[in-house]
Order: sequence, then C-alpha cells, then structure tokens
Amino acid sequence: MTENKDLETEIFQRKVIDNRRLSMTDTFKYLISDSGTQTLRLGVGYFYISGLILIKDEFLQFMNERNGRVQIIMGNQTNQETVSVLDVKTTQEYRAELPQLMSADLDGILCEEDFLKQVRQWISEGRIEIKVYIGDANYFHAKSYLFSRSFESSQGKAIVGSSNFSKNGLIGNTELNVLGQDNYFALNDWFSELWESNEVDNFSSELIEIVKSKFPNWQKGKPYKSTWETYYDFAQIFGKPYAEFDEKTEWSEFLYPHQKTGIIDIWDKLNTFSTAVLSDGVGLGKTRTTAGIVKLSIERQADLKTLIIADNKLKVQWTEELAILGISDSHFQYISREKLALSTGKDLEKIAEFFDLIIVDEAHLGFKNRGTRAYRNLQLVDEHSQNIGKKIKGLMLTATPWNNSRKDVLNLGSLFLDIDSIPVNRRYQQYFLFGNNQRVINKLVTDDVAFSEFWEDLFLQRTRKTYGGQNVNFANRKFPTVEIPYEPRKNKIFTDNFERISNLNFPYMDAIRYINPERNDMSGDRLKLMLLKRADSSWQSYLKSLEGIRDKNTTLLKQLDIVENSSNPTSEFKMFLSRKYGLDEYLSKNVGLLTTDIDFDDFSDASLLSQYQFDSSIKKRRYYEKISKQIDDIKPKLAKVTITKMKSDAISDDEILNNLINELRSSYEFIDEKFDKVKQKIVLELSRGRKVILISQFSDTARYYYDKLLNDVKLSDDNMGLITGNDDENRVGRYLETKKEILDRFSPLSKNRQDIFGTVQEINLLVGTDTISTGQNLQDAVVLMNLDLPYNPMILEQRIGRIDRPRQDTEVNEIYIYTFPVYEAIDVELKMSERLGKKMAGVLSDTEFDDMVLPEYTSYLEDVKSKKGEAIRDMLDETVEKTIFKSGLRSEKHSSEFKEANKRLYDVKMSKITRTNNPVFKTYSFSGNSNDHSILVGRVFFNDVNGAPIAKSDRIFDLDDLENEEIVNAEKYLRLASSKTIISTADLSQEKAQILIEKTQEQLNRHKQLIVDTYNCAVETAETNYKSLQNKVSESAALKISQSVKDKGIVPLILSRIEEAGLKPTDVRKIADYIRMIDEESELYQYVKEIDADVNRFWHEFEDYAEIFDFANLDSSIGAKVVRSSNRQASVEKTEIEILFGNIVVE
Repeated sequence: MTENKDLETEIFQRKVIDNRRLSMTDTFKYLISDSGTQTLRLGVGYFYISGLILIKDEFLQFMNERNGRVQIIMGNQTNQETVSVLDVKTTQEYRAELPQLMSADLDGILCEEDFLKQVRQWISEGRIEIKVYIGDANYFHAKSYLFSRSFESSQGKAIVGSSNFSKNGLIGNTELNVLGQDNYFALNDWFSELWESNEVDNFSSELIEIVKSKFPNWQKGKPYKSTWETYYDFAQIFGKPYAEFDEKTEWSEFLYPHQKTGIIDIWDKLNTFSTAVLSDGVGLGKTRTTAGIVKLSIERQADLKTLIIADNKLKVQWTEELAILGISDSHFQYISREKLALSTGKDLEKIAEFFDLIIVDEAHLGFKNRGTRAYRNLQLVDEHSQNIGKKIKGLMLTATPWNNSRKDVLNLGSLFLDIDSIPVNRRYQQYFLFGNNQRVINKLVTDDVAFSEFWEDLFLQRTRKTYGGQNVNFANRKFPTVEIPYEPRKNKIFTDNFERISNLNFPYMDAIRYINPERNDMSGDRLKLMLLKRADSSWQSYLKSLEGIRDKNTTLLKQLDIVENSSNPTSEFKMFLSRKYGLDEYLSKNVGLLTTDIDFDDFSDASLLSQYQFDSSIKKRRYYEKISKQIDDIKPKLAKVTITKMKSDAISDDEILNNLINELRSSYEFIDEKFDKVKQKIVLELSRGRKVILISQFSDTARYYYDKLLNDVKLSDDNMGLITGNDDENRVGRYLETKKEILDRFSPLSKNRQDIFGTVQEINLLVGTDTISTGQNLQDAVVLMNLDLPYNPMILEQRIGRIDRPRQDTEVNEIYIYTFPVYEAIDVELKMSERLGKKMAGVLSDTEFDDMVLPEYTSYLEDVKSKKGEAIRDMLDETVEKTIFKSGLRSEKHSSEFKEANKRLYDVKMSKITRTNNPVFKTYSFSGNSNDHSILVGRVFFNDVNGAPIAKSDRIFDLDDLENEEIVNAEKYLRLASSKTIISTADLSQEKAQILIEKTQEQLNRHKQLIVDTYNCAVETAETNYKSLQNKVSESAALKISQSVKDKGIVPLILSRIEEAGLKPTDVRKIADYIRMIDEESELYQYVKEIDADVNRFWHEFEDYAEIFDFANLDSSIGAKVVRSSNRQASVEKTEIEILFGNIVVE
C-alpha cells in the first residue's frame, strides 16, 4: 500500500513519464486500477497486443471487475523505430500490411492463450474496438491515452507524449510523456471527432480472425451466447439511471465518498417524497452529510431557510459543520426539542410560514411515537404549510430508527411524507390512501412487502458492515480487557452487594405503593440496577449514591415523626403525600381539562385548532385524579399502619446503607486498585503517542478520576481535560474552559484546528461522561477506556463511534477499546437480572433503554470471564445484527455495493454490444468456474386454479442460493462469469448443455411452491389489512351507488344528472371508488352517511353532491389512485416460470 502511495505521489507531482524514474507501464497500471476509470481511449502510432501483456493483471481487473471498455485508433506506420523520409509507401499499403505485422507480434506471446482468448472475446463483444487511420496525412503520429468513467465524460486524465503502445514505448525507450487533467476535455473531444469520421477504418473483425488463426482448436464447434450478452440483458432490466455528486464543487474536498453518495440519495428522496430519514450508523458522519444536503439545497434555492431541531449541547457542533461547507447562519436557525414541544399555535404557524426545510437530529428521541407533543406539533407545522400552499421538507436523522417495533420506523418516515408523491406501484401507497394516521401505521406493520418498500424509499442506512467506500478504511477494533486484582475484603463488598441492595426498600420513593400494594412501581428496581452499575464504575460514585439515599431516608424519618406526633396524623399524612406528588401545585395551575400554558388564541388557523389534541393534559389530569382519590380514601387505621411500615423500612435501609458506607470508606482508605490499573494503562498509551478518552456514564466517576489523575506527578495537569454534563465543571488542567475549546484542543485535526495541532495548547487525555458520545468526531484519538458499560450496547457503540470513523489513510490501522470488568460485580448483575426476570425489560424500557437489546448485554455478562474482549465485540455485533438485519431494516439499494453495481449496469445498458450470430441457445450462456453461481432471470406468471392470469413479476434466481434475489449478488456473478465464458460446443457439447438446462428448469419448478406460497401469504395480508381499514359506512354507500345503476327505473335520472355535471356514465365507478375511500375523520363523512341512508337522494341532488365532493376532478381524487390487486390465490400447478435469460455455471 505504501509503494502504491509513493507511486501516486510520483505520478501526480512529477507528471513527467520518461521510462527512467517513472515508467509508462507503472503509470498505466495505476491509472487503470483507479475505481473511477471504466473507459480507456488510445490514439497511438502503433498498437500491439503484446503491450497488454505488460499490464495484464491490471487490465484483466479493469475489464472483468469494472466492465472496462476500450477504443483504439492506431496509425498507419510499421513497428520501425524510425520511418525513412524516403519511404514512399502509401497509406493503403501500410493498411494492407497490418494483419501481417499483428500476426508476427502474436507469435511472440502464444504462451498467453487464455489471455488472448479473453482479448478475442472482448473484441467480439464490442468491448474493445479498434480502428486504423486511413486519412490523407502521411502518418498518424498521435500518442494520447485517455482515462475516464465514460467515453462521454467531461473529466478524466490524459497522457500525451511520445510513447506508442508497445513494449519499447511502455518500458524500453527513453520517452517524454506528460500527465494532465486540464487538457482531457479537448483531447477527448478530438478523439471523438476522429472516431466518428471517415478517416478511420474498422480493424476489430480482422484482428479477431488474426488471433483465431493462431489457435486452430478455436475454430471448431457451434457458438454459444456469450456471458457478456447475458450481463448486457441483465443490465437492460436492472440498470437504472443514476446521479453523481459534482466533484468540481468547492466543498467536495470536505466529504467522504459515502457522504457524497448520501447527499445525492437524500436529495432525491426529499424532492420526491418531501421527507427522508438518514440512518447511517454511528461514526459515519450524519451531520456532515446533512450539511452537504443543506448546501446543495441552497445552491438550488438561494433564499432557503432551514430549521434544525437539536439538543442545545449540539448547537456549536452543528454551526461548525455547516460553516465548514460555507453555510452562513443566515440560512438556518435552531430550536430544541423541548422548546418545540412547548411551542404555541402561533409559534408553529410561524415555523410553517418561514422555513423550507426542517432537520430533526436524534429523531428517535421524541419522534418515533405519534403521541408525543413534539411529534404532534410538527404534524401541525406540516399541515399549516400545506394550508398556505407550500410543502415543507423534513429530514430526520437517527442511527437507531428501530427501537422497539416497526411502528418506530413508520412514524419517523411518515411525519412529513407527501402521500400524493408515492408511486402507485408501491404497496404502501394503498395504505396511505386511507390517511396518514395511527390506524394505517398499525396495519402497515404486518405487511412485509409494503414495509420493505417504505424502508427502501424513505430511509438511507449504511453501517460499517454495509459501507465499503472506495479509498476509505475503518481501523480494526481491538478490545483489551484489564482484570482488577482486588483485595479480599473489597471482593466481599461486591459479592455482598446482591443481598444488601436486593433488601433495600426506598420508602421515600412512590409512597402510594404502601397504600395500594397492586401498584406496579419499577423505580426501585431501576435504582437497584443503577446502584450495581455505579459499584462497577467507581467506589466514589457508589458511595455518593448510597449517601444520597441515606440523606433522603433521614429526611423521610423526620417528616414521618412530624406526621406521627401531630394532633391529626391522618390529615397530616394526607397533606404529606399531596406535597410528595405535587398535587397542590398541579391543582393551582389547572382548570378543567386544560393547563394554563395552552391558549385557544394561539391559533389563527381554524383547521389546526380543530386538530389540536390535549390528550397529554387529559392523561395528566387522570393520573392526578387517581392519586388524589387514593389519598382522600386513606382512613386513620391505614394511615397508622402505613406510617409504621414506612418508618420501619427507612430504619432497615439506614442500617444496610450505613454498613455499606463504612465498609467502602475503610476499604478504599489507602488504595483503589481499579484506579491504579486505569492510570497505568493511560500512562502506557500516552507514552506510545496515542490520545486517550476515559469515559463513564456517571459524572461522579468522571470527576473522581480526573481529580486523582490531575494530582498525579506522572501526568501533566495541562495535558488533560474534563467534560461532564455541567458546563461549570468543564476544565483543562485546573482552569475552566468551554466544551468546544476542550474538544478542539483534544482533537485539533478532526476539528480542523491546525493552529492548535502540535502546540502546547494541544491536550492528549480527555476524561468525560457520555455527553461527549453524541455527534462528535474525535478521531485524533485511537484509545477509548470505558470505566463502565451501559446496559444499552448502542450507547457503547456511540462511544466507540467518536474514534472509529472512516479514514482516507492507512496510518491508523487499529483502535483500542479498553474495559475494566469487576467480575464479582458482574456476577451480582447476573443474579439481579435473574431475580427481576421479565420485569427487567420493563425497568429498562422505562428509562429509554431498548428492551430488545437486553439479551445481548446479558450474554456479555455471561461470556466476559471466558471471552474477555471478544465478549464486547460479540455484544456489539449481535446488537447491530438484531436491530438492523434481522429486524428487516435493510435494503441493498442503500449499500455502496449497490451504487457501484448499478453504475456498471447502467453504463453497459447505454452502450452498444455485438451479438453472437446464431447461438445454440438464445436464452442461455455458459461459463466454467465451479466457484461461481448460476444466475437466471425469469418472469413468473401467477395464475389461479382455472389458469386465469392474476399477476406477473420478474425474478432473479441464484441457483446456488435461491433465497438471494439481490441485484448486487447477481451482478457480481454475471460479471465474474464474463471472463470464463464457454465459447462453443467444442468446449461444452450441446447435449450436455441441454441436460444442464433441463436440470435448471426442474430446480425452478421445485422452487415454485415457495414462490406461490409467499405470494399468496402477501396477498392475504394485504387484503385483510385493506378490508380492516375501509370504513363500513363508506363501503356501503359506494356499493349502493354501484348497484343503483342496475335499477332500470332510476337509470334515466342518473344519466341525465351525470351529463348535466359534465361527466360520463363510466365515471360512476370512479365516484364509487372515491366515496369508498372517505374515512370518518374526513369533513365529507357526514355526506357519505346521507348517501348510505338514501342513495336516491344522492342522484336527485347530484348537482349539490358533485360540488361538495368536487367530482369535476375525479381523476385526481383519492379513489382514482386506488389500484386494488386481485385477491385471488395463485395455484402452484397453473403458475408458470418463463426464463428470460441466464448463465449456467458448468462445474
């Protein structure tokens, strides 16, 4: 890799290629190995196939892996080094000698038969085209080499000079050639003009015959269709037009390749659907990608106004990222999620009127559920924007779109969705015709086909696993595990934690549970889990938590003493509970159902006012009413028993807490083994020149470690920084500093602060909490030390994502993620998990942990002793696998592999091909590599039991993996097969080929059962969902309209009314379809009920109803968009598969 980097530097810095310091061969190899090079044009005095031998490996890769195409114009001169000026041979004479010259050249490379066979095949397929100059000039002395993505490209690389395409020209002679890019356009234009002129003559077919003449065995047999033709046929169906990022933009240098493709993809989704969800994995730079989308939008709309909904702590980072791409603050504003949720009606209307694009950062927080105030407020913004004749675009950002169910995904993707823009051939479109509401979402969840289409259209997700960007690398993750050898008495504290913490009662928490034993309070269980986590984190964090609980217990005992000794203990106890639950404060601020922060005057848009729901206020009122009633119902006997029990629990807790606190203080008075081990590793890594991040989920732990490290003589106090969630605690050394400045000084290169890099201001150790784990690029560091692990593995993935990001160099090959497990504490966590059982999932989901990731964390606890660091790797891999791949959140079209495959396919689709004359089989080609897969494309005709057609679809069949219908997979194997094509019956008998075809057909017939079963299941699901979404009254009204035209007594009236309204009799069906789709939430529903009650009235008063329902625009109504697929079940026996084309691998 280093040699390749040195060669790249040599080529682009020197630019002079003379075969002395830099050879044409090495330069040629480098340029055709570039992923962006897919076409090559040579304009040379003479061209010999023997020259290809010098670059054979790279040329094979160029042709086979990137579908390379070559055009060659060669001169009319022989292989003489100097042509005598006295030589008076004519152009025609030179042209006549070319076959003989080429033949002589081939004689020297006959040992390369396999390569020559491929060259012949490429020429016959039209992928290599050769023309010879026959113009009026004496000689064709051009020496130009053009490298680009396509023959029509306006950008590329050009070599111009003295080298011909021969061994001497490429490596033997001292030459003078110059590499350039600025001159590419003019040279390519010159080549194109000459290529299409009558000054050149086709030489390809002659060269094929010359090559064939050298190998008599090639002449035998009937020809088979080439694998390249099969690939070409595949491209005609699956190659789709693509847009590419304009590399000439000034800001492209600040983007990784995947960010450039992401910008184009999201831009297309926003313009098509008015919404998109960017779900790239942690560390892939969603903020920078989004900044690129904003920049591109501004270039298209100069006055674009963007609203960014993000946490206040990320405001500085957003401003920096936007500024890097040259976006001034005049184009955007910020609002926090909390402020949005509390915005008034008029505030929401102003947002709708002022902004064109809304970006929601960390969208899974507050927007995966339609019931949140923030979600409803954005719905109102979107609704008002449409009411005033505009459509706001909404871009959602989240690395974890799936938290608990498919509903999360559907709610995120549908918030700003323009339903009218959904293509009619997408199944989920038929659902949204019933409205964008929770009822539709609930049904969409169960339809696999519709859900996959929704995900593919509206989301874009790349991960470390699916992103294979060119010229970008991810460092290899290493997981060092450092065991802590504690003294016995400390180990006993950890071991005893289980029983002690299990026996804590926390009587100061949710006192109503003492009155209502059935109350399911999980706050105590949650606290027990967090205490165990704090014990694992640091003894100081554990100690402070225990002391805090003890202080609350002390306060409670004092309060209960006052209650118990009062003149009316029952009344005093009720007042105590009311204060505990804030009832007095709530009642003073509320009147009826509405809280005082909501004002009807906030709304000027009446339609918004009618939709505004106060369910959160209702829920709050009901909650407080329930608590209030329970308190009011307390009788003196119950009050006495409850007070006694609460005091007893508080005293019991105090005993446990005091023992624990005393043991911790005495045990850690002189030594903290964990701190010593952590410090040892920090010093070691810093001595290796590596930056270190030391992180904990608890600020107590972060402060404790920072203060102790700060006072250590081995560490420089001005070389470290501290960041917690409290800005007043952020420091460099002993002095307060802003979070931004600390991060800039810690990671100056990633933060574009070259002025700090290498100076005394730069710091190499950063201690902090998870507040630095969101959205920050800190990849100057390669070491992350975890003082504790969160219950949610995705939070750990976010931590790692600060340093594990795409890199365009290979200087950093490894990153190090340290853990310091306390095995005794881990055993206690496992015991607690078993005791809580299923309740544990509820505890964690209640605190925004995702219950679906718990098994992976539990597996880590079980495996860490034996697997050490690999247990961490397994936990992270399993979490990503479960939340992305197994949950169905995957579309191959989101991957970089698909982008590259589609480019190749579409480029081939738009090119020309030379077909095999009279092949043995027009449908099949054959190739000979046992490691490849046979790929076929077939058309499935689904027919019912009577043989009547229902539907048809084109399918990809990988005969070695029939479950894999992905385009990327098929394209890969067809492309690889093109280099192993079986040319004729001389290599494979026609009889054997026929047997292979018959076996293939038999295999597909056996697979047909699964195809039909899957189809029928999907049809049944969709039909059930559609029926459940349809309103019974609307369905009844539509049916009555359809049936009324069969009543001869009313037909004349119907025809006259339809004609008067300017409609046609055939429009009755459209009217019925329209009425059928009206839901009870529609303002038109009352009129639908009238029709259902009296359809004759509908026809008598048709003029009025036509105006109400706007029948004049039937073709654009919702009913007109309904494309109901047949609900008939397909028959296995009657369903047929027609093979359109395919390549069969011969083993």
